[in-house]
Amino acid sequence: MKIAIIGAGAMGSLFGGMLARTCQPILYDLNQAHVAAIQSRGLRMSFDTGDEVAQVTATSDAASLPAMDAVILFVKSPHTRAALLDGLQSAITPDTQVISLQNGLGNIELMRELLAPSQIAQGFSTLTSDLAGPGHIHVTCDLRLHTAMWPLNHQPDARLQELCALMNQSGLHTLISDQVEREVWMKLLVNASLNSLCAITRQNVGHVVDHPGTRQMLERIVFETADIANAKGLNISRQAALQHVLHVAEKTRGHIPSMATDVFNRRPTEIEAINGAIVRAGQALHLDAPATEWAAHLVRCLERYDNWAG
Repeated sequence: MKIAIIGAGAMGSLFGGMLARTCQPILYDLNQAHVAAIQSRGLRMSFDTGDEVAQVTATSDAASLPAMDAVILFVKSPHTRAALLDGLQSAITPDTQVISLQNGLGNIELMRELLAPSQIAQGFSTLTSDLAGPGHIHVTCDLRLHTAMWPLNHQPDARLQELCALMNQSGLHTLISDQVEREVWMKLLVNASLNSLCAITRQNVGHVVDHPGTRQMLERIVFETADIANAKGLNISRQAALQHVLHVAEKTRGHIPSMATDVFNRRPTEIEAINGAIVRAGQALHLDAPATEWAAHLVRCLERYDNWAG
């Protein structure tokens, strides 16, 4: 099966490196230093148990990609449209299944503008990974955490089933599940609370959960998000939501979310697709989410004005 991953940052590289155990995926990313390192030395994946080097193809030239059976999107939300247009140069044909494993809301709507619904699958992953340097990732989670996918037309075809099988064979615990929308919101609970608070405090997941002040804010964001999800009919109780976030946090204590690294490096974050999207979903349902909105405002401030010398 021909598989390309568009967006080979920490997570895209993790999936590409793991898939290289069972097939020959291609990583596409505009980070030329990262791509060059993979081309010359392979992809170094650091696990708690030691390092593994995956020999995987990587490129920054979208036009060089052959037609693919499946394309997995791992770019950050602000780059979804550009990534799809890059893929459509040659990798994405009318026969290509395109799966979003991205954070946040709104990516599927952009995909609908450029692709046939029958091509699109929505998904998520609870795995975490950090980019330690060019050609090197640090896997910061228990690999027993899972990934799930579901096609928009509700008809899983042979391509999606084969991709799922390859992912499982490579060590990526993956399901084809019709509960993906609910689980996307379960991941939103994690991202809206942990990612935003790690970005604001510049701390890892364990510190945010352990500190009484950030733990209180985490709970408020989780409860607000759960209330909005419930209003959408997704049946996520406050207690189940909090237990889920704390479970993921315990499995990823040393992880520094990409939102935090983006703030540190003064790059745009995914705050609009995560906290901002939750606030907007709440407004449509006449539900306020003040803590979630507060976190969004602070991240926006850090994105735009984080300059102590200025």
